[in-house]
Amino acid sequence: MDGKMNTSPLLPEDLRWVVCPVCHQPLESQPESIRCTGCLRRYPLVDGIPVLLADRTL
Repeated sequence: MDGKMNTSPLLPEDLRWVVCPVCHQPLESQPESIRCTGCLRRYPLVDGIPVLLADRTL
């Protein structure tokens, strides 16, 4: 390993194993956030990393 972080953008297939922490429905990638397909909550992306905390929704 070279110690560098992978900074590639989040791909839709990256979310296949992750669900909304509130309603447990699938998530979908949007340009500036991650959106739950069930409850429609939007979670921020910070430096390309989804912040899936219920109290940080947009």
